[in-house]
Amino acid sequence: MKPDDSATIDLKVLLASNIHEIKNLLLQLMLRLDAMDSDSAGVADARSLCRRINDRMVQMLLLDELQADKLKLNLAAHNPADFVEDFVRDATALATGRFIIECCKKQVPDYWFFDRELVEMALLNALHNALRYARRRIVIGVAGAANGLILSVDDDGPGYPPSVLHKTVEKGAPITKNGTGMGLFFASVIVEAHKNKDRQGALILQNKEGDSGAVFILQLP
Repeated sequence: MKPDDSATIDLKVLLASNIHEIKNLLLQLMLRLDAMDSDSAGVADARSLCRRINDRMVQMLLLDELQADKLKLNLAAHNPADFVEDFVRDATALATGRFIIECCKKQVPDYWFFDRELVEMALLNALHNALRYARRRIVIGVAGAANGLILSVDDDGPGYPPSVLHKTVEKGAPITKNGTGMGLFFASVIVEAHKNKDRQGALILQNKEGDSGAVFILQLP
């Protein structure tokens, strides 16, 4: 007996639905961990792991949207200073006292239009990288500039390898011995999807002078 067309399961829709459900379950777990009155390393590691799993789930949904050419930004006016201060609080929690997390604000506009969730995801990828390689200090920055809003993650680690700085970020292109480059790929897609008239967002990677760290920059038009 041939199944009725109306009963046919769309596996892509089912997959996306399950990813959303897992994200919701992870959020509940993260909230319960946050409610625990504990500064133990185990709880902190659990929080960090939940956050990273959630990030991967969001990336899977984004990848599906890209494949279907359905990526749409949820643009809204946000206060950049408030956004970065919230992000610094999350970064401080993830750092669990292992790093000094600082906030740097310069000539910040009162508001800017961007997709808060996607931009936060791009910055989280940079933060996870900084937490892996930084020696002691990470600076989260926001600044107004002539060419747009600048969001940055600055660490004092060994810096990006030359292969990262001089190679176009491509989907799945290996960038480190243990990395896949997927985080940079998504960050690039997210920022370049932000457009304002004839201007487009850009991802900029830099090393500071004297082998003193890496700088991850999102330039929003």
